[in-house]
Amino acid sequence: MRPLGRQPRAWRETSGIGYSRPAEASMPDDLYDRDFVAWAQAQADRLRRVAAGERVNDLDWANVIEEIETSGRSEVQAVASLLEQGLIHAMKVAAWPDHPAAGHWRGEVRTFLNNALRRFTPSMRQLLDLPGIHADALDAVLEMDMGQPPMALRADTDLTLDELLSRDLRPDALVARLRKG
Repeated sequence: MRPLGRQPRAWRETSGIGYSRPAEASMPDDLYDRDFVAWAQAQADRLRRVAAGERVNDLDWANVIEEIETSGRSEVQAVASLLEQGLIHAMKVAAWPDHPAAGHWRGEVRTFLNNALRRFTPSMRQLLDLPGIHADALDAVLEMDMGQPPMALRADTDLTLDELLSRDLRPDALVARLRKG
């Protein structure tokens, strides 16, 4: 799999305006590892040719399949991360309601959950582990040092994905459900 943050070496700046793809007659065997962006563009070009009915023999099927699967996993991870951040901020309000940043945290709850809702697709439902996301958020909050001990938080959750993704969920209602007792 390609490393993250790799810069496209095979692309060149043109006239200071943007970037253009280099012309290549055939794809080098190591292009996927050397220059992922150039590889992706080459694969997209080949797939367009196949879609137009042309016979193309040099598609890098193994890596194309891997990248499609990775893309799907990345989308699920992004939604899970947004849900976790929303829960972390709600838990911070629940644990330290009088903290000077509590108002800011309430706003962040809504922002993270709205962003999760925008990126969520129905097929993610079976892949998102809400109890695990809750547990990770709780662990993160309990490790924080806010200068005073946190109020007690629930170790488990009865929240549903539909509730967290609902535009009707208010941060204070979520905070109340996260408090123990």
